[in-house]
Amino acid sequence: MCPGHLRLPLICAALGLVINAGPLLGQQEQRNGFGFSGSLGWSTISGDYSELITSGIPGEGSIWYQPGWWRVGVSLHVASYDVVEPFSSESISQVEFQLFGTFLFLRGNLFQPYAQVRAGATRWRPEGPIFDPNPPPPDVPPGENPAPGRDGFQGGLVIGSEFWVTKNFGIDVGGLFSAFSTEDLDVPILGITGLSSGSELGFRVGVVWFP
Repeated sequence: MCPGHLRLPLICAALGLVINAGPLLGQQEQRNGFGFSGSLGWSTISGDYSELITSGIPGEGSIWYQPGWWRVGVSLHVASYDVVEPFSSESISQVEFQLFGTFLFLRGNLFQPYAQVRAGATRWRPEGPIFDPNPPPPDVPPGENPAPGRDGFQGGLVIGSEFWVTKNFGIDVGGLFSAFSTEDLDVPILGITGLSSGSELGFRVGVVWFP
């Protein structure tokens, strides 16, 4: 049982939610236009690239347009991944530029589940001279990364839900899966050659802003 001195505040909070839910849902239902989102998460790698890297922390920023039940937009995805032993102090960076489409299952609901498909260009780049198969030339300044990057393509799916705290601000939680293919990457110091594909599985937590 709820103590007596807590019942009145709880009742008032519930009434406030009921009173405000209607207008908020109506505003969400009718709105179209541009919006923004940002997130941080965690992901793990499998496939060829799992011979070299383990897990990492990706961040992402997006801008999109919502004409109805769909959103279409672009995002910039960056991440830093840990390298397997014995070089766990090193890292490999990931940068992706993506186009995406998001379908909103319950448009106008405080909880707004969605499914998102995405595709774009990806670049993986080892950070540090130990990954360079050739000694850096004399004109490379100290601290500059001489290791070559590897370019490719990726596609993926995100399943999640938004919780709208106000008309303009929401919390986004989702799980993601993507697969990618790149030019061959060789890491002679680890005896690894021909890394060219992999997959990423993880989750993200972020914010959504609808001006």
